[in-house]
Amino acid sequence: MTTKVVKVLKYVGLFSIVFFTITSCEKEIESIGVNLVNNNNFSTNKFVSEVVTTNVNVDRVPANQVGQYLLGVYRDDEFGKIKASFVTQIGLPASAEEYVYGTNVTLDSVIVNIPYQATRLEENYEGGEPKFSIDSVIGDVNTEFQLNIYELKTFLNVLDPTDPTRNAVYYSDKQFLKGPSALYSGSFKVNPDDTVSYIKRYMPDASVYDTDTIKQEDLGPSIKVPLDEAFIQQVFIDNASGPEFDSFDDFSHYFRGLYIEAEELLSDQSHLISLDISRAKMIIYYSQDEDESDIEDLNNNGVLGEQGVRVKHQYDFPFGGISSSVYTRDYTISHQSGADRLYVQGAAGSLTTLELFTGDDLTQLQNNNWLITEANLIFYVDQNASSNIAPERLFVYNYDDNLQIHDVITEGIGAIGGELERDADGNPYRYKIKITDYISELLKNTDPVDLVKLGVKVFSDTDSPASPFDTKIEQYSWNPKGVVLFGSDLAAGDKRVKLEIFYTELNSN
Repeated sequence: MTTKVVKVLKYVGLFSIVFFTITSCEKEIESIGVNLVNNNNFSTNKFVSEVVTTNVNVDRVPANQVGQYLLGVYRDDEFGKIKASFVTQIGLPASAEEYVYGTNVTLDSVIVNIPYQATRLEENYEGGEPKFSIDSVIGDVNTEFQLNIYELKTFLNVLDPTDPTRNAVYYSDKQFLKGPSALYSGSFKVNPDDTVSYIKRYMPDASVYDTDTIKQEDLGPSIKVPLDEAFIQQVFIDNASGPEFDSFDDFSHYFRGLYIEAEELLSDQSHLISLDISRAKMIIYYSQDEDESDIEDLNNNGVLGEQGVRVKHQYDFPFGGISSSVYTRDYTISHQSGADRLYVQGAAGSLTTLELFTGDDLTQLQNNNWLITEANLIFYVDQNASSNIAPERLFVYNYDDNLQIHDVITEGIGAIGGELERDADGNPYRYKIKITDYISELLKNTDPVDLVKLGVKVFSDTDSPASPFDTKIEQYSWNPKGVVLFGSDLAAGDKRVKLEIFYTELNSN
């Protein structure tokens, strides 16, 4: 049995013991606590251990099927530049039993619609319309970036072509092929008031017979981008009767998806938006002639034309199947040793590794026969750093083996902390992460121990284990926020990174 398997089974066993004994032993735990406090044979002490730190640039992360997709361009003097784009397949219209466009069809408009993640601020605003603020955006929202949309020319496989028993993994540095001409290209910046689409409806002679005002069901704002109508006419309408639209598999080979790309304009100090694309779609609005007898409500569906009733329709092609982020990084500053400052940033940014108990420190501590009551890693924010995009939480894990540390399995992800603490002025101050069980296991072990490096990264939802068996860290990371921390250099004084251990020992008298 390999070492990693032993570790996993050990974690699972400990998790089960803790889980099934917490309720039954609650009163006993309370009693034991009282006895310890009142027993003069014990004393509580604190030991501070030095930590060796190293910065690591993250070249790439898994980028398909993640919780959020970034779009935009952003530069930070501490972390360099990131350009974030994404590719996505699109699915067939769910409501269409038969994909047809009918008689005398005109393409009214085609829109890519990506809802923002937004918060409603007021119920009544400018004549009763709600007002929103856009969530999950960093940078200068008043500085535009270039937004381009292309036809995706790379086929996105569900399975790994080299090992069909595994799902395909697309990494953030993958280069995707795109069509020769943009389906849309223009300057862009987030707009919390972009809540309405105005769609002109056309007769066969190209005259406008109506204009629709269309809003989201939740009335919220969204990115609305028109695509090249000649391309959509040729690919989606003229060929609608072909076998390419018989199934999603046929369709995804025929039209492989969209490449939604961000580029800088005059300045790369623009902004990044984090998008949940689960409700995003490409909408084809069109009009056609129908027999008047087939129309139940003429007033709401169209107008009477020369050859029947002119009726409004639309097909929604949802973003679906496989999507993947594309990050282009430019590290203008080299962060190597990590003794002076630590740089932790998500979205294929950077992380920090920690080495605990160098030399014979561990052996000496094991001989002390301590009962560990609490152990914390303390990281202080360098408040003189120019960056102001500190993440709300950091995460510690076994970097060498890419596994959860002991405490996540025995205590749960919520118990280890890692949340950003702020000072009295509301500025980022420090992070504290509990690793009590991890240190306890090291110190009570009488066998030789191969110490591993610990990694410190920006926390992502996927870092939480789904079960006691879920001990592997997948390294997904889509949060572009980053923070500069004090390293292990003695010049940082009390704010240098440290491991603090609280312990109880039996008095000699």
